Amino acid sequence: MNIRSILWCIILSFFATALLSEENIITENNPDESFRAAVKFIEKKNYAEAINIFSELAEAQIPEAQYNLSLMTYNGLGVPKNFKDALVWSWKAYLNGHNAAKGQAEKVITTITPELQDAVANQIIDELLVEANAGVKNSTLKLGQTYMSLLVQPNFGAAYVWLSIAQAYGIEDASPLLNEVGDQLPIEEVLVQQDEAMKIFRQINQ
Repeated sequence: MNIRSILWCIILSFFATALLSEENIITENNPDESFRAAVKFIEKKNYAEAINIFSELAEAQIPEAQYNLSLMTYNGLGVPKNFKDALVWSWKAYLNGHNAAKGQAEKVITTITPELQDAVANQIIDELLVEANAGVKNSTLKLGQTYMSLLVQPNFGAAYVWLSIAQAYGIEDASPLLNEVGDQLPIEEVLVQQDEAMKIFRQINQ
């Protein structure tokens, strides 16, 4: 049985309602021995070892590992259930391009308080602000997405600033989001945020 089949069967068995997309699966074109080892640990019901590996891969910004770490922390396998961590890792997986992760984040949000949702959003925003101000270009798009969609009350002004910077960097996904955010703001606010985006952009790139 290949790794695709193994991971599909394992996760279906132990995460009854969590369906994996193909992006959870290491393919032959993207081999990862650590991920394979984690899968084998899950197969043996050694969830603690699997968690350790997924945690290392998640910190390395591998979205498949971040998504699986969210599933395991949400379901209490390998560690006690922790909805906060489950939301953190599902959102980071979403920001890193995992198609199923936003649905997982939305599922977690239905089980927690608005206060915890905002706490997670602000934690992620703080991390991304450090990266974006240090010149990590992709973090600008991630900031825009988080200001738009993870806070209980979206901060469209801040989203407009960071999506404007992301668009300036040539990040294609920023443009439709920027248009969407702009539609939520009066023109007076748009003009203010355009000036703010220019100021921050120059500070980062001076």
